[in-house]
Amino acid sequence: MKLVKSLLLGSAAGLVAVAGASAADLGVKKPTAVEYVKTCPTYGAGFFVVPGTTSCLKIIGRVRMDARVDAPVTRNGHKTVARVRGYVGFDHRTATEYGLLRTYVRAYIQHQSGNTSATGASSVPSGVNLEYAFIQFGGLTVGRVAPAFEHGWSQWYLTSGGNMAGGYHSDASYVNSIGYTANFGGGFSATIALDDATDRHNYNAQAGWAASPRAGHAMPDLVGSLAYDQSWGSIKLSGALTQQRYNFALGAPFAGKSTQYGYAVEGGVKINLPFLTKGSNFWMSASYAKGAVNYAGYSVWGGTTVGGVTYNASDVNFATGALNTAFSVIGALQVYATPTVAVSVGAAYGSYNPAGANNTINGLTVLGQVQWMPVAGFLIGTEVAYRSLTASTGVIAAGTKKNDVVGRIRFQRDF
Repeated sequence: MKLVKSLLLGSAAGLVAVAGASAADLGVKKPTAVEYVKTCPTYGAGFFVVPGTTSCLKIIGRVRMDARVDAPVTRNGHKTVARVRGYVGFDHRTATEYGLLRTYVRAYIQHQSGNTSATGASSVPSGVNLEYAFIQFGGLTVGRVAPAFEHGWSQWYLTSGGNMAGGYHSDASYVNSIGYTANFGGGFSATIALDDATDRHNYNAQAGWAASPRAGHAMPDLVGSLAYDQSWGSIKLSGALTQQRYNFALGAPFAGKSTQYGYAVEGGVKINLPFLTKGSNFWMSASYAKGAVNYAGYSVWGGTTVGGVTYNASDVNFATGALNTAFSVIGALQVYATPTVAVSVGAAYGSYNPAGANNTINGLTVLGQVQWMPVAGFLIGTEVAYRSLTASTGVIAAGTKKNDVVGRIRFQRDF
């Protein structure tokens, strides 16, 4: 009996030993701790720590739908126009011993109504557009950015610049630039930048004028601004210097001129109105330009159409070789009727004067806008504008006054 018991115990011990050896031979590893994505509240909502680094990243998305009631020049143009954009972007930030290192990029894919030709065919423009792509390192900013010349207070949906009869602010929403911003404390800051001049120069042809005299530019635009920001609001002053170079092959009046320099100045103020409601504000700005009319709100891309009349603005008078001038003023009041409903009214006036041609063109625009934000990141808005053009003579028939009413509705979701 003892012998049988000893044999059984020995066999069991052997099985346990074999089982232990087999488990060891399998090379089973201990489970590792899961590294969860951590939020990065230092830079605001939506940022998270990139695993394995000390950097923070935010993924940006937006879908926007605009439907516009327009006033085309001919029956070939559409009275109703629709445009859809899908945005994607990234905001990457790293704290360094030299200050913040930030990389930002945002682009969109667009599809919108095209123009109908006399044959009935329709072109439907689509494409990809790079809005922002810049690097910030301390006060240095390089890449594609919002121009330092702009104040950025306007929130109108309808086309800015000359396409709204002038007076809205510069028509260049984004430029390729190298700039530096110095913060002096107390809300004071100054920026100096070198901007690519390509997005600024206006050489739109005028009726009865010679071909464009434009030659390639040899220097970027020099832009500077001073800003003062406080709890009550902001003040901003800006200036720009641009170069105009001409093609000698065109002959007079440019044969004796190789280069001229244009300039622009702008001043603006924004005042917060918390005694009305939270978020309410009033702002206005004025600009003047000579040989740089885009800075005063006159479009680089084609002409301005109001009431079936189209005119083109140019930096240079092709007939005389003189630099053209323009000025504009705009103001707007925005009041939050409720925390989710904002109502705005505004007006703009612009004047474009081709030097020596006695054909000044004046534009007036009056707008109204309502925005509803039912939930965070979602906006539904509508806007109506009355526009009027008056010309003394020349580009538009003498004494001509044209006007129209245009409108737009927007749906926008940021995520």
